[in-house]
Amino acid sequence: MVYFAKAPVPGQVKTRLCPPLTTDEAAALYGAFLRRIVRPVSGARTLVYGWPGEQLSVLAAALPAATAGDPGTPELRPQQGADLWERMQRCFAELFAAGHAPVLIRNTDSPDLEIDLLHEALRRCTPGTVVLGPDFGGGYYLVALAQPCPELFADLEVGGDPGSAPGSTILQQTRDRARRLGLEVVELAERRDVDRFEDLIAMWRQRATGAS
Repeated sequence: MVYFAKAPVPGQVKTRLCPPLTTDEAAALYGAFLRRIVRPVSGARTLVYGWPGEQLSVLAAALPAATAGDPGTPELRPQQGADLWERMQRCFAELFAAGHAPVLIRNTDSPDLEIDLLHEALRRCTPGTVVLGPDFGGGYYLVALAQPCPELFADLEVGGDPGSAPGSTILQQTRDRARRLGLEVVELAERRDVDRFEDLIAMWRQRATGAS
């Protein structure tokens, strides 16, 4: 179980919320997301892969204080790679090489994501499958694999997937490529991540109404 996280530095996180938020407010909000999201997951080794690597101490200070000194505290490691997709590839490769499977990478932009969805993803992730958690913006809040498949993410953001229609979302490109690689695509319930101010307002309204 891996959380992909960033150091909550003003001007480097949640910049699409600015304006109306200031960069300091956006960084503080993301820090609150981290404290809500990052928790050990029962039955799984739990790690945090942080970016950028030289600011891991800033990220460590923002993680939930309640887990400090706890044997279940997630281990913190640096992300490595030129872009998100390469960093995901390297994370999967490192953990598979160490004998861990399945491996699940979850974002830190979806503070209301139910823990049950993480357990479902781990349960449904079997050899020959990729588990995706779609978000409302055409991406995904988690991805899980039970075996190495480095080709799945190669250059997705750089040039898109040549087998997908022009303008396809990252989610659709990943679906298309997975199927061409012979993987069964398992999709979880669609959930919101908070990238834009409209997402933040929608999250607050959902909490106020109790809607799913």
